[in-house]
Amino acid sequence: MSVLEWTRRRLHLAEAPRPIDALREGGARGVSGLPIAWEDGVRTFYDQLHELQTACVGTACASARHALSGNGGSAETPGIHCLGRCYEAPASILTRARPIPRCSLAPTPVVLRHVLGPTRPLDDYGLPDGETILARLEASGLRGRGGAAYPTAAKWRVAARTEAPDRFVVANGDEGDPGSYVDRLLLEEAPHSVLAGMLACARAIGASRGIVFVRGEYPEAAKRVSVAIEEATATGALDGFAVSVLVGAGSYVAGEETALLRSIEGLRAEPSPKPPFPAERGLYGLPTVVQNIETLSVVPAIVRAETPAGQTGARSEGRAKAVCVSGAVVSPGVVEIELGTPLRDVLVAGAGGAPAGRSWKMALVGGPMGRVVAAHEFDVALSYDALPGMGHGGIVVFDETVRIRRLAEHLFAFAASESCGACTPCRVGTAKLKEMRTVADLERLMETLEMGSMCGFGQGAPRPIRDLVRLYGSEVLA
Repeated sequence: MSVLEWTRRRLHLAEAPRPIDALREGGARGVSGLPIAWEDGVRTFYDQLHELQTACVGTACASARHALSGNGGSAETPGIHCLGRCYEAPASILTRARPIPRCSLAPTPVVLRHVLGPTRPLDDYGLPDGETILARLEASGLRGRGGAAYPTAAKWRVAARTEAPDRFVVANGDEGDPGSYVDRLLLEEAPHSVLAGMLACARAIGASRGIVFVRGEYPEAAKRVSVAIEEATATGALDGFAVSVLVGAGSYVAGEETALLRSIEGLRAEPSPKPPFPAERGLYGLPTVVQNIETLSVVPAIVRAETPAGQTGARSEGRAKAVCVSGAVVSPGVVEIELGTPLRDVLVAGAGGAPAGRSWKMALVGGPMGRVVAAHEFDVALSYDALPGMGHGGIVVFDETVRIRRLAEHLFAFAASESCGACTPCRVGTAKLKEMRTVADLERLMETLEMGSMCGFGQGAPRPIRDLVRLYGSEVLA
């Protein structure tokens, strides 16, 4: 019997408790119902099942602690790689069993109207029928906001036309890129928008069940979306669409769609080879649309009845993108832009420019698998075409105190720590990045990672490192 077949029978298509949730409560071996060998593998895979971590060592927090400059600290201090509170860096959590982000008196980030604009109950969204939804999405040109930028309507059409007795919609709230926190804010402040996007997808593809997967580091988000589901269910707004919330246990790679589905099934969050893609064969072997939170949140404004397809509003919503800005700026927070806006305009008009007495050196756009942009390149347009690899759009800005080698070590440590280890090029290659002593050796290793890794993690890890080499040469190795 295969792992998939065993899981399907054991969990009865997600109607039984998830093994990870049983392991979260502790207890002796065998508590999860998994075979012992599988249980041990799951228990050791997820950070929150076996490790006590308190400090955030994500890029913005590491910079705030001077770990990336010449003013002290270490770039490889153990900790959580992002708590989604980059605008009040440095952040930390208080407890192991239920991670709670440290609260401060820092002002709430300014968020513009398209993404977090007035939140309405789900039954106010006026969603049309499935075919109309697909047509309006196609007209808008909406692409996934999680980083891959795949056309949303195309993915949904694949799931809709795949023969199956049922289908799933999965909202991917496993936002883990250091520097990104828009998904957390959406789940906390506009959960009904996310649910409306899920319901639109369910109508378009013919799904009866949905899952909102929330990072374990986002307890308040999980609570608020659960309340929203209860409210929508009580009013009948979900129209028979059953939605549940699952909380992650600490794994960056779980954000990759196939790894996320394995985590939902209660197994190690290791990516699976593609094809088949989840839209054809995903959760428990059924067609599954996995869409990130921001993407789902903008769907209702595009497809609702009062915004006919082809009008300017639908096209504008399809190009709206929320970007998170932190680091060396006056006003860290979320800024909504139209794709194609120059990075400099975002940093100056949206985030207040550089603090007094400080000058910019570079920005990391898209997290540890994103792009490094030097200050003299800040006129580059923020779009998936002009800046390939910009990912989820988190921006961490550095001033002149940043040390190139320390930033490289930070990226090396992230890659080695968060690799799931499922494929040899990534497992071995990420661990050896810090050992390279010449640019030529580093380049060969990065090529091996890009060509040999099974998923986007290993393939993308060299991206910002290559930018650093392009911009600063041997300083990366100093």
